[in-house]
Amino acid sequence: MGIGRLLDISVRTMSTYQRAIDVAAQNISNAGNPEYTRQKVLFANEVGEQGKGIGVKIQDVMRIRNDILDSQLRKYQSTYSDSEKRSEVLKQIEAIISEPSANGLNTFITEFFNSWDSLASNPNSQQLRLTVIQKAQALSTRFKDTIDGFNEIQYMLQQDAYVQVNNINSYLKEIYQLNQKVYDAEARGTKANELKDQRDALIDKLSKIVNITVQKTENGSVSVNVGGIFGADQTNFNEFEVKMLDGQLRLVAKNDSKTFAFVNAGEFYAVTDLFSNKINSYKAAYENLAKNFVEQVNSLHIQGYTLPISGSSQTNIPFFGELNSGGQIVNAFVDGEIKINSAILSDPRYIAVSSVAGYEGDNSIAIKIAELSKAKIPELGNQTFAENYTSIINTIAQEKVKSDNSIVSNELVVQNLKNQKQSYSGVSLDEEMTNVMKYQRSYEASAKLIKIADEILETIVNLI
Repeated sequence: MGIGRLLDISVRTMSTYQRAIDVAAQNISNAGNPEYTRQKVLFANEVGEQGKGIGVKIQDVMRIRNDILDSQLRKYQSTYSDSEKRSEVLKQIEAIISEPSANGLNTFITEFFNSWDSLASNPNSQQLRLTVIQKAQALSTRFKDTIDGFNEIQYMLQQDAYVQVNNINSYLKEIYQLNQKVYDAEARGTKANELKDQRDALIDKLSKIVNITVQKTENGSVSVNVGGIFGADQTNFNEFEVKMLDGQLRLVAKNDSKTFAFVNAGEFYAVTDLFSNKINSYKAAYENLAKNFVEQVNSLHIQGYTLPISGSSQTNIPFFGELNSGGQIVNAFVDGEIKINSAILSDPRYIAVSSVAGYEGDNSIAIKIAELSKAKIPELGNQTFAENYTSIINTIAQEKVKSDNSIVSNELVVQNLKNQKQSYSGVSLDEEMTNVMKYQRSYEASAKLIKIADEILETIVNLI
């Protein structure tokens, strides 16, 4: 072997192992970076003319990633984020409902019927009639507060959806820009591992908001779909917006607002499902309870007679709402509020307790209204008001428990997958330090070859 060739191989080898040391040092310095992917140097034999070996080269600097593991982690991360968001919102709903407590609706319903029971014991008592009105007002206020609370949460969810869609658009744009940089870098033969790490971190963040699919291309870029709709690649990116379609809050592409994404996981799914479905069903159940409550009380009250007013008792007076010109009860339940008859509010004598005109001591209507607390209402599935209300509360509570359980189970899966990812793609300081020592020894050996070549050359010169 000629001295020139020996020097060439030595220099080439030193350069190769210096680059390998740099890669190992890069791994060590990013050991605590959760978004960093471990890089591994692949060596190959450098072959010159006539198939002769001329040293070693770095064939590739690989990012150690497991695509299947990444896909599974993003899938379960989406489900976990969905459950976490649901649990957060359902906790707010439980705070509005305030059950069981003295401020719960069940307490006000019970107190309302109890006030009628007390009035039955003394039908002519002005104080007891005022108590009935006060309990009815308290019940009305509690209904209104609960419905308003649902509406407020829906408004907050809608605003949250707008924020999240802005984040989706921002992530897709950044993924597109990084795709371009990766494509340009690798087209020039330059590794773009750090850029890929940044892109993967964005994809992970996107997966927390909405369900996605990711496909790799040969040029190093990726194609991202959001709910089955194109999101971004190296040539373009899509922008989304939130729209109401058929009563549902949907994620749609700005360039095609009639096509919506099939979102089934992530925070955005939790927000839209709660807004469009769950809370609406809770409100509908509350409103159905209130309407039946109003109808049942009114159906008995209009049969009764008031205390004498202007010398005579009156009948056909609803306790809630007013009679219109057609004799129909109107405005008894408006925008979540149960409205007490204005005549009763102005004069408690209009409360109808007796079933007999002019008989002030009769209490049969008051007793019947009080007994409504135990009545099975067909329109409520043959449940009492308390039983129906309890079933509503139980439905919400079960949703909360379901979300909490899903958090626990998915958190366990996510953590296990993260541990697997860390063991596969994370940096092992012991391994990297061993690599540094190994590469350093190889570098030093190559340097010694140069020294040997120099000594041989010096010997030859001295012989001449």
